Amino acid sequence: MIRLRRYTGTTALIACAVAAGVVNGLLGAGGGIILVFALSRFGKNAFPDKRDIYANALVVTLVLTLVSTLLYIRAGNAPPADLSQFVLPAAAGGLVGGLLLGRISSETLGRIFAWLLVVSGVFMIFR
Repeated sequence: MIRLRRYTGTTALIACAVAAGVVNGLLGAGGGIILVFALSRFGKNAFPDKRDIYANALVVTLVLTLVSTLLYIRAGNAPPADLSQFVLPAAAGGLVGGLLLGRISSETLGRIFAWLLVVSGVFMIFR
């Protein structure tokens, strides 16, 4: 039974990682949300600080995003000329966020993340 619990957590993390990839590929976003949930739920012991969870989710999301972007460009759904207007501002925002990560408490980050999910969800429902 103890062995099963260990593998259940690993299996759940792998299942969530696959789900994150599928959601990111389909919607262009959302994979990171699944990863944060999975690492918070199943990787708690490996990541006692929530900032580590967010940082690891970002690294995995980077790979998901690169793969999805290449496939979108290849299919003609994301012309590089259209992307150029968003890449630099988004990279600047990522730089600012990365620099702020170490300065904001993990509790505050959790609240920001939760509010972002709620506000995004409400906008998507009524859009």
